Amino acid sequence: MKLVEHADIEELEGPKKIGELEEQILRLRADFENYKKRTEKENIAFRESSKADILNKILPILDELEIAFSHMETASDKDFKHGMELIYSKLSELLKKEGVIEMKTLGETFDPYRHDAIRQGDGEEGKIVEIVQKGYLLNGKILRHAKVVVGKGEVKENE
Repeated sequence: MKLVEHADIEELEGPKKIGELEEQILRLRADFENYKKRTEKENIAFRESSKADILNKILPILDELEIAFSHMETASDKDFKHGMELIYSKLSELLKKEGVIEMKTLGETFDPYRHDAIRQGDGEEGKIVEIVQKGYLLNGKILRHAKVVVGKGEVKENE
């Protein structure tokens, strides 16, 4: 489809040329709408594929958890604990490979953009004194805020 150039504008006269331009605009609009629909479908397909990829990596870990729970009655506490530690380690490694890392929070200065303050507690004012729920970053961006207890400046004295 040929677009109208500046030189062609001078030649435009009469209803025939106007009709051609209107038709060209309508076609461009339809092409653009089709493009938007196609890219939206491609984005949805990409997201679904990405979900399937990560879920397929998690399923073997779920299988291991099921095996561990099925042996819970017969395994010693030490063996069960060791098995859980191995499974936790595998899940942690998978998350690291996918770009998920734990935020460093304990002892840090409270940052409302990275942390959710649950309550205040004894400790240095403005410093994080307890982690209620870990926060995580995905490729450097916040995936989940850390839920923390922030020091209010009062320190408990040992009696």
